[in-house]
Amino acid sequence: MLSGMFRTSLLLFGASLLAETHEVYPDHHSRVFSAFKEPVKRVRSGDTVVTRTWDSGGADWKAVKHIQHPYVYPESGNPLMGPFYVEGAEYGDSLEVKLDKVRCNRNYGYTSYRLSPGILNSGAAESLYKNFYEMGVLRPGRADLIPWDIDLKRNVVSPRLKQSSGRKIELPLRPMLGCIGVAPPGEKVETSGPAGSWGGNMDYNDIVEGATLYFPVYHKGAFFYVGDGHAAQGDGEGLGSGIETSLDVQFTVKVRKGKRISIPRLENAEYIVSIGSQPEFSSSMDNALRMANSDMIEWLTSDFKLTHPEAHMLMGAAVQHKIVTYFGTIATLMPKKYLAGR
Repeated sequence: MLSGMFRTSLLLFGASLLAETHEVYPDHHSRVFSAFKEPVKRVRSGDTVVTRTWDSGGADWKAVKHIQHPYVYPESGNPLMGPFYVEGAEYGDSLEVKLDKVRCNRNYGYTSYRLSPGILNSGAAESLYKNFYEMGVLRPGRADLIPWDIDLKRNVVSPRLKQSSGRKIELPLRPMLGCIGVAPPGEKVETSGPAGSWGGNMDYNDIVEGATLYFPVYHKGAFFYVGDGHAAQGDGEGLGSGIETSLDVQFTVKVRKGKRISIPRLENAEYIVSIGSQPEFSSSMDNALRMANSDMIEWLTSDFKLTHPEAHMLMGAAVQHKIVTYFGTIATLMPKKYLAGR
């Protein structure tokens, strides 16, 4: 007789042979990661979803605003698309999400007007408090948002500053998802503001087209969400935002039966990455570092079959780290070239 897990694995394998592509464009949003929301779509392991996200203020790709008063309760928080219910996903599994497409779909975005004072010496940002951009340019009653132009033909972004040295700031377009994850553990309902083991508002600038992410599954169906598109963002998210915009997104989900992980992971062409995911601007970065390093040791020894001494030596000699969000999340990166053949 087939074991329950083996039988489920066979069913998932059979389902993957019949994988479908779903176009899903919800006319409503969620501002929470929750297992208690009605799914916008039920999909199977191996299926692909094509969708669009709104910017953090609720504006879509046509600049239509779906939120009357963004940033004001109860509409505060990044608008999320989802949840997507993944058939076969259960507690103790992990959810694999391949980002097939993450692209800007309009010609403007915005950021806040200055770096967070918490990442500067005392007084370094005081002069900017008296130099807001211009009242009402992007939102009624707001003068602290800077518009950015997005050139979709040249793949560059540039801020529309009132004061300039005469040299135009022009940066490469690198669209990313700020919010991505599953429903949190237990009966928790988390807003789209913090990050944690479920993912959430991670604001990690390597969550781009081509990346594959892995999340622990806490509930039957996983309840997967995406949102908070950025045209580009520096390490740490020092402005408290990326270049906020709407995105075209395509992703493929797979259930990894019995593969339990404790925190989000990411894989791309160059690295495997453990993400010590915590709320930004309010967490201990050394705690995030310990989480990410410990998870990387587990990954190297379980999946790549290194001994613990080998894993420790490799970490000590080759590991890299990235500040994902200041006073929040740290990522531990291991170059895949050192794992060839494993």
